[in-house]
Amino acid sequence: MTELGFEGIEGLRVGDALTRGFAADGITCPTEVQRAAIPSILAGHPVVVQSATGTGKTLAYLLPILQNLLNHAQFRAVVFTPATELAMQILRTAEKYKDPGITTGALVATGSHKYQKSRVTKSTRLMAGTPGRILEQYAARKMKRVSTVVLDEPDPILASKDADYLVEVLSRPDPKIQLILAGATMGPQAEALSRRLMGVDPVRTRTKDAPLLTHISHSLEIVGAGAASDTCLAQYLKRHKCRRALVFVNRPNLIRHLYRHLQKYDLNPVSLSPDRSKQQRRQAIATFRKAGTSVLIATDNAARGLDLPELEWVLHYELPPSAEAYLHRAGRTGRAGKRGYSVVLVSASKRYLVERYAKELGIEFS
Repeated sequence: MTELGFEGIEGLRVGDALTRGFAADGITCPTEVQRAAIPSILAGHPVVVQSATGTGKTLAYLLPILQNLLNHAQFRAVVFTPATELAMQILRTAEKYKDPGITTGALVATGSHKYQKSRVTKSTRLMAGTPGRILEQYAARKMKRVSTVVLDEPDPILASKDADYLVEVLSRPDPKIQLILAGATMGPQAEALSRRLMGVDPVRTRTKDAPLLTHISHSLEIVGAGAASDTCLAQYLKRHKCRRALVFVNRPNLIRHLYRHLQKYDLNPVSLSPDRSKQQRRQAIATFRKAGTSVLIATDNAARGLDLPELEWVLHYELPPSAEAYLHRAGRTGRAGKRGYSVVLVSASKRYLVERYAKELGIEFS
């Protein structure tokens, strides 16, 4: 690494594990958010990591946490995520960068309860998972010596049914924890939590990186109702030769329907249906990542925070419920400096909503 690389970040030690991880991921220098966040997290400060999707937030908190775990044998860390897929992605990233002596474990809603309890023991140093399953372990008093807690995408976490208990756990005076909030957006609940638990002035790393504006092209496709929109989606994918595309729906029951429809067009669809097991969902993502041409169908919850390399196209089969939801969806593409395309399929009567989102986000649709 050059002096402009990770070795130039105060306090970060770039050893063999990090070097191998950077090489595997094709990373040569830190992003703006990584430069801003890593020293403060290493120092043990509470930190709000707010940066656009695709700017490297996961490594911004994961690298210093792994170093702190290596330095302090008694420390443990927990990462809360709103979805199983994001938790598993974080653990896969940790495996690339961690010292072999640091053990990891998943606590996710779609996994085997019994198996996870047997795998995640008091010696597990880094855990990632969904709120309900992690908090079950807190209730059973299995989460002792946790020194660092990360809420990755705090807005949906704090809107979940387990939020009250989570806040109660985080409010306990002993043990004293380092709290890290990481997300592209920080809603009112996240801001309230930071004021309540992180002091009047936590370290904030709001960065200027904005792939949504600089690396993603936004466009509209006016469609009819019902079956016409199915056909429009398939024809759009074919016409534009969308080699790798992520299709978003709002209603989970549409996933199976679209899967069958896109099969008829030989578009090689895979899906993240909520009724699938953790293993089936993991296999779907693995298939999508490896396939030369494929379409992944998912809801916001399933795909939130996912890093899908080489993803060029995001198509919104159903209109996102808010400008913030659009931001998170579109942010699955245009990552790591690459170009991406975000296409909204919308009826003429709903076009005004897309224009409202564009105004809120400061973007333009063609």
